[in-house]
Amino acid sequence: MTPFSLRDARLVLNQPTLADVDDITRYCSDPVFEHYLTTPWPYTRDDAVGFVEGYVADGWAENREWTWAVRETDAGPLLGVIGVRVPWGMVGYWLGAEHRGRGLMPEALDAVIDATFARTEIDAVLWECVVGNVASMRVAQKCGFRYTGVRPGQVRGRDGEQSASWTGALRRDDDRSLKDGWPVEP
Repeated sequence: MTPFSLRDARLVLNQPTLADVDDITRYCSDPVFEHYLTTPWPYTRDDAVGFVEGYVADGWAENREWTWAVRETDAGPLLGVIGVRVPWGMVGYWLGAEHRGRGLMPEALDAVIDATFARTEIDAVLWECVVGNVASMRVAQKCGFRYTGVRPGQVRGRDGEQSASWTGALRRDDDRSLKDGWPVEP
């Protein structure tokens, strides 16, 4: 798959580049990442280079995962990263600490959901996060996902274990309104 960019009124989602490596390294060194994400820990600059040159590039080349940098302008600094695993529609995302709480990630996720439904036959976009990651859960809530329960996570953690994960789904024909039934209500 040839990488493509997405844009809306406020954000540009485009490819992470080697120019983003220092920001990726700094953001992924946030202790929140150690607890809630599967990124290497401690996170090094070499990890960030491998992410950009390997994971992201290979995901696009193999049409396995579409990954974007979240920015406010085409050449602006990286604020975070968002992606979708194409064969099954699982989304994942993170923002640097100083960019959280501004409503950026629900906006980015809406753009990724729209692109996923427009460019694939996927019937539902899926979401999961480690139980307790309320910030990630709130993003999914705001985008209209329906809470589907707790189960072992699809992605194993650094310790090889599958942490208990909150899960949600947004079907192609679902409206994007807030749904009831989440473990923590808005």
